This record gives sequence, structure tokens and C-alpha cells, in this order.
Amino acid sequence: MSENMEAFRHLDGGGAIVDQPYMHIVFQHGNPSESGVNGCRVEDVIEALIQKLLDFQGRSLACPENAEALEGLAKAQEALLKRRSIRERQHVLGTHWPHSEDATGSSQGLAVLENRPLQSGDRSRQ
Repeated sequence: MSENMEAFRHLDGGGAIVDQPYMHIVFQHGNPSESGVNGCRVEDVIEALIQKLLDFQGRSLACPENAEALEGLAKAQEALLKRRSIRERQHVLGTHWPHSEDATGSSQGLAVLENRPLQSGDRSRQ
């Protein structure tokens, strides 16, 4: 799937702003510890969608399709939380360095760390 992800990358390489009719989203651009909080995260947008659908489900707009959409959004939240947890364990959170696909964060994750230069804000490697 990763070879197909380039098709989703914005032309400017950043994609920090989504500006479409009736929708304006400013995503975080850069590491918040270096550039400050200047936008929302994908997780924030997903949470807003979940809250909107839960509101629908609590009224006369409840339906099985909304419930199915909520399940999909919950799965997306879990995947992003898993990604964050792996990146924290491998000490690459807040960097542009990729994390290892090894979900345990063990040897493969350490190899990623040992073969990259230090960046400002990196935690020390022990």
C-alpha cells in the first residue's frame, strides 16, 4: 500500500491547509515543540467527525450506516494511536524519520535509530 501513498501527497509537499467549498482545515505544520501548535492533527478531524455522527445517532438521524461509519472512524483512531505508540517507543515521534513496521519496537526499531543522524529535539540514544 505504501507505494500508492504518493498519489495522496499534496503537490506542494506540505498539505497543511485543506481549503474547499464549505470546508477549511489547517493541519499542524512542523513539530509542535519547534514551531508551536499551528493547526490540528488528523486525529482531531476524526474526533470531530465521530462527535458529529454520535450527535446524529442520538437523534432521529440514527441509522445503521452512521453506526458503520463510526466503527470505521474508531478503527482509524486506533491505527493512528498504534502508530504514535510505535513511534514513541522507537524514539522517532516528532521527527520525519520513518518508524519500523515491527510493532514491538524491538530490534528492527533500534536499527532505524542507529542508522540515522541526530536531529534537534531527538531524545538521546542509549
